[in-house]
Amino acid sequence: MAIRIRILALLSAALVSTVLPARAAEIVPDAQAVVQAEVAKRCKTTVYGEDFADNVDFNNDKLVDAIFNLGAVNCDGVPGGLCGNVGCPHEFYIQVAEGGYFLAANADLYGYELKQRYGNKVLELKANAASCGRDDSEYCVMTIRVRGAQFDTISKK
Repeated sequence: MAIRIRILALLSAALVSTVLPARAAEIVPDAQAVVQAEVAKRCKTTVYGEDFADNVDFNNDKLVDAIFNLGAVNCDGVPGGLCGNVGCPHEFYIQVAEGGYFLAANADLYGYELKQRYGNKVLELKANAASCGRDDSEYCVMTIRVRGAQFDTISKK
């Protein structure tokens, strides 16, 4: 009887510790509307700057993706009111061939540039020094290549 209880206990522990697969990212028809709805939950009045939304193919699949800079939001009369001490939230949405977008990544950044390297577009992200394992006051510049939905760090400075 004691052996059965131990086996059941081990089996129960194994079942409890089994990691379930992550839920697939939700596909939304209009990424900008989703982001603006989230901002509306945090701000009573909003003014969106011209660099709020950038529609560009950043993962090199010939579909136009979207990057949203929440630092370009004037929230309740405060420019950059959604920013923190390590930068401003940026959300990266990837468009899928079937139509719609999914949120692929988000990060607190001081800015980004899209650059052409060896025939592919890469993101050059300006982040807090801690992102490069430093504690100085200089920015960390990370070069990121996106293939499909995979974000790969090429370099950190």
